[in-house]
Amino acid sequence: MKKIRITTPENIEVEYTLADVGSRTAAVVIDTLIQSVILILLLVAIVLIRYFSPRFWEGYYGWIIGVSLIVSALIIYGYFIVMELNNNGQTLGKKVMKLRTIRTNGQSITLKHSAIRNLFRLFVDMLGIGVFFIFFNKQHKRVGDMAASTIVIAENDKARPVTLEDLQESNSNFEYYISKEEQELIRDYLERKNKMEDCERLQEELKKHFRKKFETLDILSDFQNFIDSL
Repeated sequence: MKKIRITTPENIEVEYTLADVGSRTAAVVIDTLIQSVILILLLVAIVLIRYFSPRFWEGYYGWIIGVSLIVSALIIYGYFIVMELNNNGQTLGKKVMKLRTIRTNGQSITLKHSAIRNLFRLFVDMLGIGVFFIFFNKQHKRVGDMAASTIVIAENDKARPVTLEDLQESNSNFEYYISKEEQELIRDYLERKNKMEDCERLQEELKKHFRKKFETLDILSDFQNFIDSL
């Protein structure tokens, strides 16, 4: 798989493995199947209403159809957004295939990024244009990724001995002095450190970054155990 190096806003260089076309396609197939099941259940509900409550259907069929169309649109478009925002860039399909969507600067995606990339998925990429761009783009981006400044990376499958939650518990001031962006970077590092070829280099960069930060704040002694745990 192709590797890519990204310099984060904290000026730390991180290496990622780009997701290939096969794994991304498999993830989309899984997500599409899940959406299809939900839409089929919605259709079954409409049929049951028409069959068992004909009077209700005759009186409100316009509302029923209208609401059903809105719900269907939300399922088709909103599914990816809701899943990506609540699962750190992963839909159920991506989770199965161990993929994740991030921003091109290494940070987690926001509502804006997810909404843009999935809007293009709905109106452009579903026509096959997205796959075409993945083949010929150096960062394996489809049109939606280009518009939203996102990339899809492959996650590591090895267990990690230390988690972000472990580090949070080690210091009561963790949330106060370490930004959300830094927490995302730490979490990503811990999840992938066992499989990274340049783990020691990145580890030293992280320690150097936090050591300098805490020295400036004159709280290095309070966070020394945190730095040693990285």
